[in-house]
Amino acid sequence: MRQAVRSNAFLRSKTKPAPQRDWRMAVLGGGCTALGAACLLLAACSTTPRKPLVAAPAPEPVIAPVGAMPAPVDTQTPAAVEDTSSWTRLSRRFTFDDCGYSPDVARLAHWFSADPTGFAESLRQSLPFLLYVAKHLEEREMPGEFALLPYIESNYVPIASSGDHAAGIWQLLPDTAREGGLHIGGDYDGRLDIAASTDAALTLLERYYDRFGDWRVADMAFNAGPYRIAKLLGNGAVPSGAAELGRLRVDAHTHRHLAKLLAVACIVSDPARFDVKLPEPATGDRLTAISLPAAVDLQLAARVAGLDPARLRQLNPGYVRGRMPASGPFHLLLPEAQSRALSSALEKLPQSLWGEWHEITLRQTESLGVLAQAHDVDDAVLATANALVPETALDAGMRVLVPGRDPIAPTAVAVSRQMPHDRDTHIVRAGDSLWRIARAAHVALPDLLQWNDLTRNANLHPGQRLRLRAPERGGTASTVVASPN
Repeated sequence: MRQAVRSNAFLRSKTKPAPQRDWRMAVLGGGCTALGAACLLLAACSTTPRKPLVAAPAPEPVIAPVGAMPAPVDTQTPAAVEDTSSWTRLSRRFTFDDCGYSPDVARLAHWFSADPTGFAESLRQSLPFLLYVAKHLEEREMPGEFALLPYIESNYVPIASSGDHAAGIWQLLPDTAREGGLHIGGDYDGRLDIAASTDAALTLLERYYDRFGDWRVADMAFNAGPYRIAKLLGNGAVPSGAAELGRLRVDAHTHRHLAKLLAVACIVSDPARFDVKLPEPATGDRLTAISLPAAVDLQLAARVAGLDPARLRQLNPGYVRGRMPASGPFHLLLPEAQSRALSSALEKLPQSLWGEWHEITLRQTESLGVLAQAHDVDDAVLATANALVPETALDAGMRVLVPGRDPIAPTAVAVSRQMPHDRDTHIVRAGDSLWRIARAAHVALPDLLQWNDLTRNANLHPGQRLRLRAPERGGTASTVVASPN
């Protein structure tokens, strides 16, 4: 990904096209290789996807003065947007014959929706990132089905990893990510950066389409690697029918990857058929990526934006130590309203003071002016950094941000790379067991099993969401956790 432009402006970043390398699906289907390709996509009467959408060249970034964030450009009128569900708008961009593509797609759609409440809940948890991806697919005029690809890959959980394993919502391998312009280091992992990895992944899918001329084959190349697909196709034309494409001699899980994508799209396009009620976005689910001219302390960004610090880190997991590295990149993914608040606040703060802040707890009532003087900053700066009105009286016990590094905090302690969670949900990591999760959450193992419709011998998968409390309306939140086999 290009380095963020270092000027007093926020702008949307754009990733350079990447050389082609293999990508892997690290979750949801790793154990599906037992079925042969001949068992998949067998509908001889299947139709060819409608005429593919040709990806348009990315527009040049629009540079706006700090604090003057431009409204997102939309192809519909405001009235049309208000009257159109986010899911309807997405499904209108579907290009494939999803439900009718093959018998395997229909079977998988019924498996995914076997627990309609749990399926809808898993989509609800995915919505902020899913809507962000959908918006960028629309800007690039790409098929809407690809908004569901990270749901198939990772359940939209930015899974961390080490070594040569895939990571992030798109499950990018390290070599693919680096060659796509994403940096991977001790302080920052571009694969976990939602904005950067999405730009890289969509660019790669566009390149596969340009190479093979078929979005279905682009998805298969995403899973199996373009060199494998190109070798199998040789100089021949891409098969037009589902049955013919199903006989392409790739691994069974590559065929299944496409079938899963189309199965979820089938449900989204006709939820009533599967007794699924699709969740609508809540306040704060629509995200905006903004670039910054310099590093900003994440505690400071959260405070001035009016966002919980844990939520800000959850939306920006690429900063694996909980801070922006000095070498960049400098950008944040925030809800639209909070991004405007951050933009406005940073205009009022000297850029030299953006970098390091820490929180203190007042032992006695103090005036803001006295505290500002003690830390050698202007009253207005301290007030802005804490989203306070100047002349505010600070009560004992109040937590206040002050400039500088925390003098008693270790200087090189990494923030835990545990995946985003809340007190009601646990996201499975490598090495987890049901007994350890139950013990850490202070819940009884039988309850944990019941709430998640699991047995004691159930296999856990990285990225799987487990309920830590009884569901209010039944169902589970772990619908997409394993192979239907």
